[in-house]
Amino acid sequence: MNLEDRARRLTDHLQIVMEEAENADKKNSAVREKLTWQEVRVLRAVGRQECCPMSGLADMICLSLSSATGLIDRLVSKKLVKRDRSSEDRRVVQVELTEQGRELNEEAMAGPVEFARGMLKGLNADEQDALVSLFGKISELIKKEKAAG
Repeated sequence: MNLEDRARRLTDHLQIVMEEAENADKKNSAVREKLTWQEVRVLRAVGRQECCPMSGLADMICLSLSSATGLIDRLVSKKLVKRDRSSEDRRVVQVELTEQGRELNEEAMAGPVEFARGMLKGLNADEQDALVSLFGKISELIKKEKAAG
């Protein structure tokens, strides 16, 4: 099998996994009643980091800065995130989760974690470690490509 065939097979597999992961998310009615899908994406993106600049957040969720700002405005009004100016550069706005935001983020992660747990159960320990390691490697490559522009 050549690289093109592998890429197509991987794409097919990823589509199935991503659709099922999204379905697992939709089952969490407690979170879905409080937040829109876009707000959940922002909450998770901010939750993956201690504190992130608005511009970096917009890049992570693939939205314009103005769209990301609107989402952050809604999350601030719901007391789930807070904004602060950077102490090093006052032009930079940093975003972080509030305690209430951290709690809701944990709740929002329950579905995806349960989905991942279910996937991993079908593999032995070595296969689980290999899968997690490969996804980690792919994640790092994606981060490097984004950082390079």
